[in-house]
Amino acid sequence: MFKLVLLVKNLDHCPLIMHKLGQLYPAELFEYGDAHRAGLFAADLVLIDVSESEDADTETVRQALSETRNVTSVALVRPNNRRDEVQANSLGTTLVWSRIRPVKTVLKDVERLLGSYSMPEIPGDVPPATRKSVQAVSRALGDCVTSAISDEPFPVAQIGRAVDLTLSSFRVEGLDAWTAAVQMHHSHTYCHSMLVTGYALAFADVMGMTVDERARLGTAALLHDVGKVFIPLSILDKAGKLTDEEFAAIKMHPVKSRELLFGQPGISDEVVDIAAHHHEYLDGSGYPDGLKGDEISRSVRMLTICDIYAALTEKRAYKPALSPRQAYGILVDMGRKIDQGLLKMFRQVAFEADRVATVKRKAGGF
Repeated sequence: MFKLVLLVKNLDHCPLIMHKLGQLYPAELFEYGDAHRAGLFAADLVLIDVSESEDADTETVRQALSETRNVTSVALVRPNNRRDEVQANSLGTTLVWSRIRPVKTVLKDVERLLGSYSMPEIPGDVPPATRKSVQAVSRALGDCVTSAISDEPFPVAQIGRAVDLTLSSFRVEGLDAWTAAVQMHHSHTYCHSMLVTGYALAFADVMGMTVDERARLGTAALLHDVGKVFIPLSILDKAGKLTDEEFAAIKMHPVKSRELLFGQPGISDEVVDIAAHHHEYLDGSGYPDGLKGDEISRSVRMLTICDIYAALTEKRAYKPALSPRQAYGILVDMGRKIDQGLLKMFRQVAFEADRVATVKRKAGGF
Protein backbone atom coordinates (compact mmCIF):
# COMPACT_ATOMS: atom_id res chain seq x y z
CA MET A 1 0.00 0.00 0.00
CA PHE A 2 1.39 3.39 -1.01
CA LYS A 3 1.29 6.45 1.21
CA LEU A 4 1.64 10.04 0.02
CA VAL A 5 2.03 13.08 2.28
CA LEU A 6 1.14 16.48 0.84
CA LEU A 7 2.39 19.69 2.51
CA VAL A 8 1.00 23.16 1.78
CA LYS A 9 1.09 26.59 3.35
CA ASN A 10 -2.70 26.85 3.36
CA LEU A 11 -5.14 23.94 3.02
CA ASP A 12 -7.45 26.16 0.97
CA HIS A 13 -4.76 26.78 -1.66
CA CYS A 14 -3.88 23.21 -2.57
CA PRO A 15 -2.56 22.93 -6.17
CA LEU A 16 -4.36 20.84 -8.78
CA ILE A 17 -1.57 18.25 -8.87
CA MET A 18 -2.15 17.41 -5.22
CA HIS A 19 -5.91 17.16 -5.67
CA LYS A 20 -5.46 14.73 -8.56
CA LEU A 21 -2.94 12.56 -6.74
CA GLY A 22 -5.28 12.44 -3.76
CA GLN A 23 -7.93 10.94 -6.04
CA LEU A 24 -5.68 8.10 -7.14
CA TYR A 25 -3.42 7.32 -4.18
CA PRO A 26 -3.89 7.14 -0.40
CA ALA A 27 -2.77 10.63 0.57
CA GLU A 28 -2.83 12.89 3.63
CA LEU A 29 -2.77 16.69 3.40
CA PHE A 30 -1.06 18.84 6.06
CA GLU A 31 -0.07 22.47 6.50
CA TYR A 32 3.62 23.25 6.98
CA GLY A 33 3.21 23.79 10.70
CA ASP A 34 2.06 20.18 11.12
CA ALA A 35 4.94 18.65 9.17
CA HIS A 36 6.40 16.98 12.29
CA ARG A 37 3.19 15.04 12.95
CA ALA A 38 2.62 14.14 9.31
CA GLY A 39 4.53 10.87 9.59
CA LEU A 40 6.97 11.69 6.80
CA PHE A 41 9.19 8.77 7.85
CA ALA A 42 6.41 6.33 6.85
CA ALA A 43 5.61 8.01 3.53
CA ASP A 44 6.56 6.66 0.13
CA LEU A 45 6.42 10.12 -1.41
CA VAL A 46 6.26 13.65 0.03
CA LEU A 47 5.04 16.57 -2.13
CA ILE A 48 5.66 20.11 -0.87
CA ASP A 49 4.07 23.16 -2.45
CA VAL A 50 6.58 25.98 -1.87
CA SER A 51 4.70 28.70 -3.75
CA GLU A 52 3.53 30.51 -0.60
CA SER A 53 6.24 29.42 1.81
CA GLU A 54 8.23 31.75 4.02
CA ASP A 55 11.64 31.10 5.56
CA ALA A 56 10.17 29.93 8.88
CA ASP A 57 7.87 27.51 7.06
CA THR A 58 10.71 26.14 5.00
CA GLU A 59 12.79 25.52 8.10
CA THR A 60 9.97 23.59 9.77
CA VAL A 61 9.57 21.36 6.73
CA ARG A 62 13.33 20.98 6.27
CA GLN A 63 13.71 19.74 9.84
CA ALA A 64 10.86 17.26 9.38
CA LEU A 65 12.43 15.97 6.17
CA SER A 66 15.85 15.64 7.83
CA GLU A 67 14.36 13.11 10.25
CA THR A 68 13.43 10.74 7.43
CA ARG A 69 15.48 8.24 5.50
CA ASN A 70 15.08 7.10 1.91
CA VAL A 71 11.85 9.04 1.40
CA THR A 72 11.43 10.58 -2.04
CA SER A 73 10.43 14.24 -1.78
CA VAL A 74 9.24 16.65 -4.47
CA ALA A 75 9.00 20.43 -4.33
CA LEU A 76 6.27 22.07 -6.43
CA VAL A 77 7.32 25.47 -7.78
CA ARG A 78 5.79 28.17 -9.96
CA PRO A 79 7.30 28.30 -13.48
CA ASN A 80 10.27 30.66 -13.81
CA ASN A 81 9.96 31.78 -10.20
CA ARG A 82 13.43 32.28 -8.73
CA ARG A 83 12.16 32.58 -5.16
CA ASP A 84 10.38 29.21 -5.36
CA GLU A 85 13.52 27.60 -6.76
CA VAL A 86 15.59 28.96 -3.86
CA GLN A 87 13.07 27.62 -1.33
CA ALA A 88 13.09 24.23 -3.03
CA ASN A 89 16.88 24.10 -2.96
CA SER A 90 16.92 24.95 0.74
CA LEU A 91 14.64 22.00 1.44
CA GLY A 92 16.97 19.62 -0.37
CA THR A 93 14.12 17.72 -2.01
CA THR A 94 14.83 14.79 -4.30
CA LEU A 95 13.01 16.40 -7.23
CA VAL A 96 11.56 19.74 -8.30
CA TRP A 97 8.40 19.86 -10.44
CA SER A 98 6.45 22.71 -11.93
CA ARG A 99 3.28 23.49 -9.99
CA ILE A 100 1.34 23.38 -13.29
CA ARG A 101 2.92 20.18 -14.60
CA PRO A 102 0.41 18.22 -16.78
CA VAL A 103 -1.59 15.79 -14.65
CA LYS A 104 -0.91 12.80 -16.88
CA THR A 105 2.83 13.47 -16.73
CA VAL A 106 2.70 13.64 -12.93
CA LEU A 107 0.78 10.37 -12.71
CA LYS A 108 3.33 8.64 -14.94
CA ASP A 109 6.22 10.03 -12.89
CA VAL A 110 4.66 8.89 -9.63
CA GLU A 111 4.08 5.43 -11.09
CA ARG A 112 7.73 5.34 -12.16
CA LEU A 113 8.82 6.27 -8.64
CA LEU A 114 6.46 4.05 -6.64
CA GLY A 115 5.22 1.42 -9.04
CA SER A 116 1.68 1.05 -10.32
CA TYR A 117 -1.09 1.41 -7.74
CA SER A 118 -3.41 -0.47 -10.09
CA MET A 119 -1.29 -3.64 -10.25
CA PRO A 120 -1.59 -6.35 -7.58
CA GLU A 121 1.23 -8.59 -6.40
CA ILE A 122 0.36 -12.01 -7.77
CA PRO A 123 2.08 -15.10 -6.27
CA GLY A 124 4.04 -17.38 -8.56
CA ASP A 125 1.62 -20.30 -8.17
CA VAL A 126 -1.27 -18.46 -9.86
CA PRO A 127 -2.06 -20.20 -13.20
CA PRO A 128 -0.67 -18.40 -16.28
CA ALA A 129 -3.94 -17.54 -18.04
CA THR A 130 -5.41 -16.21 -14.80
CA ARG A 131 -2.28 -14.15 -14.12
CA LYS A 132 -2.38 -12.64 -17.60
CA SER A 133 -6.08 -11.82 -17.30
CA VAL A 134 -5.87 -10.27 -13.83
CA GLN A 135 -2.93 -8.12 -14.89
CA ALA A 136 -4.77 -7.00 -18.04
CA VAL A 137 -7.94 -6.09 -16.14
CA SER A 138 -5.93 -4.29 -13.43
CA ARG A 139 -4.04 -2.28 -15.99
CA ALA A 140 -7.20 -1.45 -17.95
CA LEU A 141 -8.97 -0.26 -14.81
CA GLY A 142 -5.95 1.76 -13.75
CA ASP A 143 -5.71 3.42 -17.14
CA CYS A 144 -9.43 4.22 -16.99
CA VAL A 145 -8.94 5.91 -13.63
CA THR A 146 -6.00 7.87 -15.05
CA SER A 147 -8.16 8.89 -18.02
CA ALA A 148 -10.92 10.06 -15.68
CA ILE A 149 -8.50 12.15 -13.65
CA SER A 150 -6.77 13.53 -16.75
CA ASP A 151 -10.02 14.30 -18.63
CA GLU A 152 -9.00 12.05 -21.51
CA PRO A 153 -10.89 9.39 -23.53
CA PHE A 154 -11.23 5.99 -21.90
CA PRO A 155 -9.14 3.13 -23.42
CA VAL A 156 -12.14 1.19 -24.75
CA ALA A 157 -10.13 -1.19 -26.94
CA GLN A 158 -7.91 -2.06 -23.98
CA ILE A 159 -10.98 -2.84 -21.87
CA GLY A 160 -12.28 -5.13 -24.62
CA ARG A 161 -9.02 -7.08 -24.74
CA ALA A 162 -9.03 -7.48 -20.95
CA VAL A 163 -12.62 -8.78 -21.05
CA ASP A 164 -11.70 -11.32 -23.75
CA LEU A 165 -8.69 -12.53 -21.75
CA THR A 166 -10.88 -12.95 -18.67
CA LEU A 167 -13.43 -15.11 -20.48
CA SER A 168 -10.61 -17.22 -21.89
CA SER A 169 -9.03 -17.69 -18.48
CA PHE A 170 -12.35 -18.83 -16.98
CA ARG A 171 -12.69 -21.55 -19.59
CA VAL A 172 -9.14 -22.80 -19.08
CA GLU A 173 -8.52 -22.35 -15.35
CA GLY A 174 -11.89 -21.58 -13.79
CA LEU A 175 -13.59 -18.64 -12.07
CA ASP A 176 -12.31 -19.58 -8.61
CA ALA A 177 -8.64 -19.19 -9.58
CA TRP A 178 -9.44 -15.76 -11.02
CA THR A 179 -11.39 -14.45 -8.02
CA ALA A 180 -8.74 -15.74 -5.59
CA ALA A 181 -6.04 -13.83 -7.49
CA VAL A 182 -8.16 -10.66 -7.66
CA GLN A 183 -8.68 -10.67 -3.89
CA MET A 184 -4.93 -10.27 -3.43
CA HIS A 185 -5.20 -6.69 -4.72
CA HIS A 186 -4.18 -4.10 -2.12
CA SER A 187 -6.98 -1.71 -3.14
CA HIS A 188 -10.53 -2.52 -2.01
CA THR A 189 -11.92 -0.38 -4.82
CA TYR A 190 -9.95 -2.16 -7.54
CA CYS A 191 -10.69 -5.56 -6.01
CA HIS A 192 -14.43 -4.90 -5.96
CA SER A 193 -14.67 -3.62 -9.54
CA MET A 194 -12.65 -6.57 -10.79
CA LEU A 195 -14.69 -9.14 -8.87
CA VAL A 196 -17.92 -7.65 -10.21
CA THR A 197 -16.44 -7.90 -13.71
CA GLY A 198 -15.58 -11.57 -13.21
CA TYR A 199 -19.00 -12.48 -11.82
CA ALA A 200 -20.77 -10.48 -14.55
CA LEU A 201 -18.87 -12.27 -17.32
CA ALA A 202 -19.55 -15.67 -15.75
CA PHE A 203 -23.23 -14.70 -15.41
CA ALA A 204 -23.32 -13.62 -19.07
CA ASP A 205 -22.03 -17.04 -20.06
CA VAL A 206 -24.74 -18.75 -18.02
CA MET A 207 -27.38 -16.54 -19.65
CA GLY A 208 -26.11 -17.38 -23.14
CA MET A 209 -25.51 -13.75 -24.04
CA THR A 210 -24.06 -12.87 -27.41
CA VAL A 211 -20.46 -11.79 -27.83
CA ASP A 212 -21.50 -8.14 -28.10
CA GLU A 213 -23.79 -8.36 -25.06
CA ARG A 214 -21.02 -9.93 -22.99
CA ALA A 215 -18.59 -7.23 -24.11
CA ARG A 216 -20.98 -4.43 -23.08
CA LEU A 217 -21.77 -6.05 -19.74
CA GLY A 218 -18.07 -6.68 -19.02
CA THR A 219 -17.18 -3.09 -19.90
CA ALA A 220 -19.99 -1.74 -17.72
CA ALA A 221 -18.94 -3.99 -14.84
CA LEU A 222 -15.35 -2.78 -14.99
CA LEU A 223 -16.44 0.87 -15.14
CA HIS A 224 -19.52 0.81 -12.91
CA ASP A 225 -17.72 2.41 -9.96
CA VAL A 226 -15.39 4.72 -11.89
CA GLY A 227 -17.23 7.68 -10.35
CA LYS A 228 -15.60 6.76 -7.04
CA VAL A 229 -12.47 8.49 -8.34
CA PHE A 230 -14.10 11.68 -6.99
CA ILE A 231 -14.46 10.21 -3.48
CA PRO A 232 -11.43 10.39 -1.14
CA LEU A 233 -9.74 7.05 -0.48
CA SER A 234 -10.00 7.85 3.22
CA ILE A 235 -13.75 7.30 2.83
CA LEU A 236 -13.62 4.43 0.33
CA ASP A 237 -11.14 2.42 2.41
CA LYS A 238 -12.45 3.45 5.83
CA ALA A 239 -12.37 0.54 8.27
CA GLY A 240 -15.14 1.84 10.54
CA LYS A 241 -18.74 2.87 10.04
CA LEU A 242 -19.34 5.74 7.62
CA THR A 243 -20.82 8.99 8.86
CA ASP A 244 -24.03 10.28 7.25
CA GLU A 245 -21.98 12.79 5.26
CA GLU A 246 -19.54 10.12 4.08
CA PHE A 247 -22.37 7.81 3.04
CA ALA A 248 -24.00 10.68 1.13
CA ALA A 249 -20.72 11.16 -0.74
CA ILE A 250 -20.58 7.44 -1.54
CA LYS A 251 -24.14 7.53 -2.91
CA MET A 252 -23.09 10.13 -5.48
CA HIS A 253 -20.71 7.77 -7.28
CA PRO A 254 -23.27 6.43 -9.83
CA VAL A 255 -24.04 10.01 -10.85
CA LYS A 256 -20.33 10.72 -11.22
CA SER A 257 -19.89 7.51 -13.24
CA ARG A 258 -22.64 8.65 -15.59
CA GLU A 259 -21.03 12.08 -15.99
CA LEU A 260 -17.64 10.55 -16.76
CA LEU A 261 -18.92 7.97 -19.26
CA PHE A 262 -21.59 9.94 -21.10
CA GLY A 263 -20.33 10.97 -24.53
CA GLN A 264 -17.11 8.96 -24.26
CA PRO A 265 -16.03 7.59 -27.68
CA GLY A 266 -16.79 3.88 -27.86
CA ILE A 267 -18.91 3.82 -24.67
CA SER A 268 -22.49 2.82 -25.53
CA ASP A 269 -25.63 4.19 -23.93
CA GLU A 270 -26.22 0.75 -22.41
CA VAL A 271 -22.87 0.85 -20.60
CA VAL A 272 -23.71 4.32 -19.24
CA ASP A 273 -27.14 3.08 -18.13
CA ILE A 274 -25.69 0.08 -16.28
CA ALA A 275 -23.02 2.18 -14.54
CA ALA A 276 -25.53 4.84 -13.51
CA HIS A 277 -28.23 2.49 -12.21
CA HIS A 278 -26.58 -0.55 -10.63
CA HIS A 279 -27.88 0.60 -7.21
CA GLU A 280 -31.51 0.83 -8.34
CA TYR A 281 -34.04 -1.67 -6.92
CA LEU A 282 -37.18 -3.03 -8.56
CA ASP A 283 -39.37 -1.62 -5.77
CA GLY A 284 -38.09 1.94 -6.39
CA SER A 285 -36.07 2.15 -3.17
CA GLY A 286 -32.66 2.40 -4.86
CA TYR A 287 -30.61 5.37 -6.05
CA PRO A 288 -29.78 7.73 -7.72
CA ASP A 289 -33.00 7.99 -9.78
CA GLY A 290 -35.48 5.83 -7.86
CA LEU A 291 -36.23 3.66 -10.90
CA LYS A 292 -38.59 0.73 -10.52
CA GLY A 293 -39.82 -2.34 -12.37
CA ASP A 294 -39.55 -2.21 -16.15
CA GLU A 295 -37.57 1.02 -15.97
CA ILE A 296 -34.59 -1.14 -15.02
CA SER A 297 -33.04 -3.16 -17.86
CA ARG A 298 -32.03 -6.82 -17.66
CA SER A 299 -28.35 -5.92 -17.83
CA VAL A 300 -28.70 -3.49 -14.92
CA ARG A 301 -30.53 -6.15 -12.90
CA MET A 302 -27.75 -8.63 -13.61
CA LEU A 303 -25.03 -6.23 -12.55
CA THR A 304 -26.91 -5.32 -9.37
CA ILE A 305 -26.87 -8.99 -8.37
CA CYS A 306 -23.15 -9.28 -9.15
CA ASP A 307 -22.36 -6.05 -7.31
CA ILE A 308 -24.14 -7.10 -4.11
CA TYR A 309 -22.76 -10.64 -4.26
CA ALA A 310 -19.19 -9.37 -4.69
CA ALA A 311 -19.55 -6.92 -1.79
CA LEU A 312 -20.81 -9.69 0.50
CA THR A 313 -18.06 -12.18 -0.36
CA GLU A 314 -15.14 -9.72 -0.33
CA LYS A 315 -12.57 -9.65 2.45
CA ARG A 316 -12.64 -6.28 4.19
CA ALA A 317 -11.04 -4.92 7.35
CA TYR A 318 -14.43 -3.96 8.80
CA LYS A 319 -16.33 -7.19 8.03
CA PRO A 320 -15.70 -10.91 7.48
CA ALA A 321 -16.19 -12.35 4.01
CA LEU A 322 -19.40 -14.36 3.71
CA SER A 323 -19.39 -17.74 2.02
CA PRO A 324 -20.94 -17.94 -1.45
CA ARG A 325 -23.93 -19.80 0.00
CA GLN A 326 -24.46 -17.19 2.74
CA ALA A 327 -24.24 -14.34 0.23
CA TYR A 328 -26.71 -16.05 -2.08
CA GLY A 329 -29.11 -16.50 0.83
CA ILE A 330 -29.00 -12.76 1.57
CA LEU A 331 -29.82 -12.01 -2.07
CA VAL A 332 -32.79 -14.38 -1.87
CA ASP A 333 -33.97 -12.59 1.28
CA MET A 334 -33.95 -9.28 -0.60
CA GLY A 335 -37.13 -10.46 -2.28
CA ARG A 336 -38.72 -8.06 -4.73
CA LYS A 337 -35.90 -5.56 -4.52
CA ILE A 338 -33.95 -7.60 -7.07
CA ASP A 339 -34.91 -9.88 -9.96
CA GLN A 340 -35.38 -13.28 -8.33
CA GLY A 341 -35.72 -14.99 -11.71
CA LEU A 342 -32.29 -13.79 -12.74
CA LEU A 343 -30.98 -14.66 -9.29
CA LYS A 344 -31.97 -18.29 -9.88
CA MET A 345 -29.82 -18.24 -13.02
CA PHE A 346 -26.96 -16.65 -11.05
CA ARG A 347 -27.15 -19.62 -8.69
CA GLN A 348 -24.89 -21.55 -11.08
CA VAL A 349 -22.16 -18.93 -10.64
CA ALA A 350 -22.52 -18.65 -6.86
CA PHE A 351 -22.82 -22.36 -6.14
CA GLU A 352 -19.91 -23.28 -8.39
CA ALA A 353 -17.82 -20.92 -6.23
CA ASP A 354 -19.30 -22.55 -3.11
CA ARG A 355 -18.52 -26.04 -4.43
CA VAL A 356 -14.89 -25.10 -5.06
CA ALA A 357 -14.58 -23.53 -1.59
CA THR A 358 -16.04 -26.65 0.03
CA VAL A 359 -13.61 -28.94 -1.81
CA LYS A 360 -10.70 -26.77 -0.70
CA ARG A 361 -11.85 -26.81 2.93
CA LYS A 362 -12.12 -30.61 2.92
CA ALA A 363 -8.75 -30.99 1.23
CA GLY A 364 -7.18 -28.73 3.83
CA GLY A 365 -8.70 -30.67 6.71
CA PHE A 366 -10.76 -27.84 8.20
